[in-house]
Amino acid sequence: SLLGNDFVDGADLASIVGDAPIVGIYFSAHWCGPCREFTPKLKEFYDTLVAQGTPLPIVFASSDQDEDSFASYFAEMPWHAFKFGDDRIE
Repeated sequence: SLLGNDFVDGADLASIVGDAPIVGIYFSAHWCGPCREFTPKLKEFYDTLVAQGTPLPIVFASSDQDEDSFASYFAEMPWHAFKFGDDRIE
């Protein structure tokens, strides 16, 4: 599978996706100013969909340069993530 089953929180793809018709992959990084501005907007949209019962699973694909920046930035997100430095992100 393109997304695999190796995520930060140990979840597997089937539990992340469930019966959702699409999956979002969010490419972003702590050091990216425009990304940092967009993340709260995406989170608000995501939270609205969840409140409406509309699933939109999102997987964060980090371009951060170190694991501490990744962890700090990912802590702001309510969704799943590939592990830091995952080869699938390149």
